[in-house]
Amino acid sequence: LLEPLLEFMSRQPRIRVIGPVDARTRAPTVAFTIDGLSSQDVGAELARLVIGVGAGNFYAYRLLQALGIDTADGVVRASFVHYTTPAEVERLIGALADLLR
Repeated sequence: LLEPLLEFMSRQPRIRVIGPVDARTRAPTVAFTIDGLSSQDVGAELARLVIGVGAGNFYAYRLLQALGIDTADGVVRASFVHYTTPAEVERLIGALADLLR
């Protein structure tokens, strides 16, 4: 399920994926930022679209500081579990594409 999302994100110059973009080498959680958009605003917009993500620092202050990410704004985090569907991943990709316009 991660492959389509990571492939989409890796082609977007404004999206910064935290960690590897190879689905085989990561846990099923994707943290990211979008240049020019607040992570809090992205999270709120996705929530408005009934797409469940989190936004914040997730108590990783030192890591975010080391990565040059504002700890007050944080990152957007999408988590995938056994009941996440391909259709839900496509909805997330579509919503992110709309935000990038």
